[in-house]
Amino acid sequence: CTGGIKVIYFIIVTLIIVGDKFLKEYFRSSLRGKHRKEHFTKSGEGINTVDAMQDGWRRKLSPRIEFLENKGAASGIFSSHPKILKGISGVMLCFCAFVLGKERQKGRVSIAGIGYALLLGGGLSNFIDRMKKGSVTDYIRFPEFPVKKISNLVFNMSDFAIFAGIFCLLFRKK
Repeated sequence: CTGGIKVIYFIIVTLIIVGDKFLKEYFRSSLRGKHRKEHFTKSGEGINTVDAMQDGWRRKLSPRIEFLENKGAASGIFSSHPKILKGISGVMLCFCAFVLGKERQKGRVSIAGIGYALLLGGGLSNFIDRMKKGSVTDYIRFPEFPVKKISNLVFNMSDFAIFAGIFCLLFRKK
């Protein structure tokens, strides 16, 4: 039943693109005209040591809504070479679509297929932004994350889909 498999992969790709666009508009409209505030919970007083440790990790993993128009790829690489970035993105998307087509022909849903669908959905969403306005809107930051390089980055839903796709491909059965 390759038709059903095709639909599953299509739904994954579509949900990422639509979900990312929805979140960008939702956060943009809810913060429009307002001063950007930190949207994470501060720790309370009078909590025990176990709660304090959990709260510490909760705080470190709590996101903050912060808009960034990124003209480059991850952490701004290739921002001064937009045509090269668009070309590389296009080639990578074609590769993912090709391999996803090959996965679909196997006649079953696979972790690799899900991984490529996640990569394709996340990549397409960012690619659409890049083609329409010359930048990608990122909106989620983890300012307290223990790894400084990550705490400086701003992400979007598409980025998380790309990370999940890479994770699926790294840990699939071969």
